[in-house]
Amino acid sequence: MSPTFEFTMAPRLGLEVSPALIAFGEMLMLPYAALQSLVDDELNANSALERLEPAECPVCRGSLRTRCPVCAVPSRGAGPGQHLPAVEAPDSESDCQALRKAVHAETRTADAAAVDYLIDSLDQHGLFDRTCAELAAELGTTEQHVAALVGVIRRCGPPGVGATSIAECLLLQLDALGLPDDRLVQAVIAGHLPALARGHFAAIADGLGTTRDEVQRALDVIRRRLRPYPAFDGRGTTAPAYVVPDAVIGADPAASAGFRVELVEAATIRLRVRPGGPGVGAARMFVAQLRDRWETLRRVTEYVAGHQRAFLTGGPARLRPLTRAEVAAALDLHESTVSRAVAEKYVLLPDRTITSLATFFGASGGADEALRRLLVSDRGRLSDQQLADLLREAGYPMARRTVAKHRARLGFTSAALR
Repeated sequence: MSPTFEFTMAPRLGLEVSPALIAFGEMLMLPYAALQSLVDDELNANSALERLEPAECPVCRGSLRTRCPVCAVPSRGAGPGQHLPAVEAPDSESDCQALRKAVHAETRTADAAAVDYLIDSLDQHGLFDRTCAELAAELGTTEQHVAALVGVIRRCGPPGVGATSIAECLLLQLDALGLPDDRLVQAVIAGHLPALARGHFAAIADGLGTTRDEVQRALDVIRRRLRPYPAFDGRGTTAPAYVVPDAVIGADPAASAGFRVELVEAATIRLRVRPGGPGVGAARMFVAQLRDRWETLRRVTEYVAGHQRAFLTGGPARLRPLTRAEVAAALDLHESTVSRAVAEKYVLLPDRTITSLATFFGASGGADEALRRLLVSDRGRLSDQQLADLLREAGYPMARRTVAKHRARLGFTSAALR
């Protein structure tokens, strides 16, 4: 019997990723300053978009057309939003200082001088410009000893720190991501970065026995997920970063949760679409994506404020970290949407301090107090993994590596040295 083929139609539910959805996801992830730049670029590129006068300050209700008389700080320039309250970004301790402290906590006192020498040998990007053998010769020790200390530096720092080349930095970041089936990406980085930069996809495909499409896929992973340098601020010589809050949480007895949430962006970025002419469709889509961003930020921040009342009224010790999955389920959003909404966003609290929105997710505040209690208790010689297990049982889920960083920040050495 010969085979037969039949075509049928049936309804099927599915999520289709459209260019508009991708653009919204990218916009949602932007911090305030980057969004301002994106809006400026769009205004310059599309004549159908027009900027309106900013509204009143959501903090003090003063006009944003001039310097806010109550809550503003002196600033350079006079662009929209530059007169909102700005403070030095939280965690102003440089990455270099934090790395030094963490590595000292993980190594012997006898290695302190060598650790300092190695960290001081990192360039402004967090990379070594010399091999372990060369560093060992400078320190008068063995290459194995230096390699072990470099391994600790890499474990304690952001992925890629302590690499000796851009290729090695990318490979360390790729390993930290733990992507499934990343062997092709690894092979491209390890042996074909110069050819990749020149766009020689066919030569790379021939050399690796694969297709141009697969090489393009590897390039997409490298572009989206990896950075040529680790997230490291070198020796901390740059000027301190200042942030403007994305949202304001204010006490409001009339609100259901006792707090109201207002978005700074919605007051400072006000656009209008000019009817007629070219670019109207793109302008309307851009404005719609802005509104979707603001609605998502507002919903996430309102949920956080409603579930962190103890923290907002009683201080950091009463923080009970949320999870992105919990917020996503409550708001009927995808977890990645919540992650993008939280990334690099800051909120002004009722006590007029500014903190990262990520503070309410994961280990800080109450988690630090719980960790400190475990470290000073009779069970103070627990390993980082045992501490992570106990913290998870107490409602503070965090990885062993995260526990190690928080332990070092609190001034406690590793279990082997305590």
